[in-house]
Amino acid sequence: MSTQFQSRTTSLSDSIERVHSTEQLAQSLFLLQVVQEFASIDASDVGPQVSVDEARRRVSELLPQVEQYTDTAQERALIANARSQVEMYLRAPARERLSKLRGAFEATEAVSASSIERARAVRDEATRVSNAARLVGGLLATGIVMGAALVLAVTRSRLYLPLLSIRQALAAFKSGQRESRVAQVGPLELREVAAEFNDMADTLVSQDARHLLFLAGVAHDLRTPLNALKLSAQVLLRAPAPPPPEKIRESLVRISAQLDRLDRMVGDLLEQTRIEAGNLELRLEETDLRILVTDVVELHRPSSQQHQLEITVPDGPVPVRGDPTRLTQVLTNLLSNAIKYSPRGGRVRVQLEHSHEEILLSVSDEGVGIPPDEYERIFEPFRRSKGSRAEIPGIGLGLSVSRRIVRAHGGNIEVVSQEGTGSTFRVRLPPQRSST
Repeated sequence: MSTQFQSRTTSLSDSIERVHSTEQLAQSLFLLQVVQEFASIDASDVGPQVSVDEARRRVSELLPQVEQYTDTAQERALIANARSQVEMYLRAPARERLSKLRGAFEATEAVSASSIERARAVRDEATRVSNAARLVGGLLATGIVMGAALVLAVTRSRLYLPLLSIRQALAAFKSGQRESRVAQVGPLELREVAAEFNDMADTLVSQDARHLLFLAGVAHDLRTPLNALKLSAQVLLRAPAPPPPEKIRESLVRISAQLDRLDRMVGDLLEQTRIEAGNLELRLEETDLRILVTDVVELHRPSSQQHQLEITVPDGPVPVRGDPTRLTQVLTNLLSNAIKYSPRGGRVRVQLEHSHEEILLSVSDEGVGIPPDEYERIFEPFRRSKGSRAEIPGIGLGLSVSRRIVRAHGGNIEVVSQEGTGSTFRVRLPPQRSST
């Protein structure tokens, strides 16, 4: 529209300049005729005297100015006719000047009339362009308002409302409404944020449930040895006479076993706390793993009369660079689990093998076994096998702590089991490399 207005303005200005030049040409022609007819009149009667040559010069100068603002063929023809008529007038003899002057005037009037008509046409065209501009501007303004309203509506439905629902869900979840979730609507990024929040909420709820289950398990497992200790102490205290030495020894053995059990449970809790905090420290030194295995097995022999502990170790030493206390803790957890998860008794086999590639320690039992789909779950904190969770006490930290300790030594723990037949836990450690 600005280009159209500029074009119309230029054309209108050219038309005005052409009309002005044509009028000056007509005035100059009239002045020339007056000068030629009344050359002998005194200048004081008609104003400043102008010579014929000067009047002719003015006419000759105005002709190119009229031709300068010509755009169409019709205008060029009119101006060419006006030039021809003016030149004929200038060349005409004195007796024909008046008739030629009339022709020159008519030709210049035709140019002026054409210019005026063109100016009116340009004015009308400018009016139409202006009306069209106002119409288009109104339509554009209406479109912009409607587009802005549409954008605001889409933004509200696709951005603001999903963001508001996420904020409300976060506030509700923070206030304790653990069931609060976010609908996955809106753009892809907001749907991903909603999905991440829902996953986080599910994870936190699951962790809360596991923690509650853990606290219940800890309370139950702590109560069992505490009840045994309390019962043994009450038997000794309430006896009317001092019991025989054998009875006292049996009570002390039971008390010692329950204290060992409490110590292991508290130790596992402390180790898990250190592991979660990233404070698991190893005091590495060269250790003979054969001696550690033998000592742990011999320590557990008196713990159960129903189990037969069998040990197979190499004839020579099995050197390993590790933390003896931590490795003893791992062997103790595995052997205690083998005895605990074999409630009907049976053989518990401990086998130590040594090669150039690895050190392999196996602990096998003839207990309840583990389903294949739970091989990895039992190594997670506070997770235990579903089949034995209700019958056999425990909090589910021993295997988790043991795996973290073994992996800190550069090894790993794996399990192979069959339900109702027994389980075999294998500890793989890197061998001690001799220095050269």
